Amino acid sequence: MEADSMPSSSTRNMQLGILALVGGVLPAFGLFQIRDEKARLLLATSALVSVCGFLVTRWLVPLVGAKTASRGICGKDLNKRGTPMGERPIPEAGGLAVGCVFLLCIICFELLHYYDIGSLVRWLGSGFQEGGVRLEQTSDAWLVDYNAAMATICFMLFLGFADDVLDIRWRVKLVLPFFAALPLLAAYSGGTGIAVPKPLQTWLGLPFYLELGLLYKLFMVMLVIFCTNSINILAGVNGLEAGQTFIVACATLGHNLLSVAGFAATAPAVRDGHLFSAYLMMPLAATTMGLLVHNWYPSRVFVGDTFTYFAGMTLAVAGILGHFSETMLLFLLPQVFNFVYSLPQLFKIVPCPRHRLPVFDPKTGLLRPKDQPDWNLVNLMLQLFGNCNENTLCIRILALQVLSCVAGFGIRWLLTGIYK
Repeated sequence: MEADSMPSSSTRNMQLGILALVGGVLPAFGLFQIRDEKARLLLATSALVSVCGFLVTRWLVPLVGAKTASRGICGKDLNKRGTPMGERPIPEAGGLAVGCVFLLCIICFELLHYYDIGSLVRWLGSGFQEGGVRLEQTSDAWLVDYNAAMATICFMLFLGFADDVLDIRWRVKLVLPFFAALPLLAAYSGGTGIAVPKPLQTWLGLPFYLELGLLYKLFMVMLVIFCTNSINILAGVNGLEAGQTFIVACATLGHNLLSVAGFAATAPAVRDGHLFSAYLMMPLAATTMGLLVHNWYPSRVFVGDTFTYFAGMTLAVAGILGHFSETMLLFLLPQVFNFVYSLPQLFKIVPCPRHRLPVFDPKTGLLRPKDQPDWNLVNLMLQLFGNCNENTLCIRILALQVLSCVAGFGIRWLLTGIYK
């Protein structure tokens, strides 16, 4: 492969189409399993808002990129050094557009959900013959968690953009999510206990339900810190940060919808938690795909820490308030491995360069691991499967992400009735 050869637009579009198809199959199947009319109406409304979010994001990202580039917030693609594309400045902080559109989507949906949209639909269906419509406000209970989630995500979006501008040190980055999670911790009104796995009940004589109190809040903080940083450190390849976010968001959405269908009658509290998560995952997946149109190889905009922090926080909030954090961690197994594998370098036990990237050979256009490779999944994939171009490397890691999500569903199915 020549160093300056790039995939055609048709190949690029085909790859994005396949990714969208792989991500959308399970959520589409899950949606058709739901029989509750109100839930389907709300999910359809969220889907419509999310589609609009995709279109707006696709239009807005280049505009935000041009603005950030004009202010000097741009960088060079280090995986293309030695080629003309490697010398071209690329706008950073493209995730700012995604985060803003995402927040707009969930605010619009909140407004529609807060009022009885079923009454509005019936009124429109009657041809305006009912003399107007009274929109009855639904319960305020769900708004507390919803607004706390929105405040937390917004705070993390701000901190991510500050990192892109100020270049905050790694040790500080690790604790930033704690401050962003304060609104969520303060407003959290759910339970602070866990259902004890059946083997532990038998072996240790523990009760079915174990109240953890402040320890549960500590677990929430740790999950937030992990999720927010996990997307950020599995990075450095065009399309990788947004691609893994899209896949995990779609897997989570599929899990939510299948759970809503399964728990519709037997466990309304569980059902509501998964609905809440679905309302976050739909716009996240849609706006992320709008970003991928511009961030896929060869990238025309970098996502920046703005996106990685915002995306990780959104996944963490969905797992916490949807009460399926264990399943979320199963979907994030590559990120768990990469985080643990990277710890020696992150804490300077072994030398850690500023950019933990592979070595690019401009003559062949291939990436290879360093002679003393960095400790992350990107370089490990090159060690295990050989040198390849950047596009192929991203696809390999995203394929691993898909397999991880499939394995997550398989593990849940195998442990049903045994673990809990």
